[in-house]
Amino acid sequence: MKIRAALLTILVAAGFYVMIQTVNESNIHPMDLLNSETDGSAFSSITIRQPGLHDQPPVTWKVDQTHEIDRLLQFLEAYDYERIDPDTLQLFDDQPHFTIDLHDDAGNRMTILIEEGILIHNDQLYYEVVNGPLQVDWLMEFILTNKP
Repeated sequence: MKIRAALLTILVAAGFYVMIQTVNESNIHPMDLLNSETDGSAFSSITIRQPGLHDQPPVTWKVDQTHEIDRLLQFLEAYDYERIDPDTLQLFDDQPHFTIDLHDDAGNRMTILIEEGILIHNDQLYYEVVNGPLQVDWLMEFILTNKP
């Protein structure tokens, strides 16, 4: 009986350990974790790129207001993100995308591809919205209210 209790205790402890390791190695990251990967620098500007229609060049503008940057970050914090392998990512390069780039003073950049729900950190780390899709209506309103 004591051997069964000891084995059961070891089995439960091992299962708990594996569960903790699995949670720690999870690919799902909340937005504040993504922000901490950019050397701790706060974002200082936003660049919005609207694709051109009918062979017109894309329109790009910059937003420097701190409250607008905070508003966008608060929106993004409502979602969780999963890291994805860029080799498995199939973006439609022939289709123009609305993009939002967040920049910090250290030169870090985070790009948001609105149509795909993809976040790209410095062209190296790719994340996809897990509990999405992104509320495109909110993002379009954000873009329109910040358009010069």
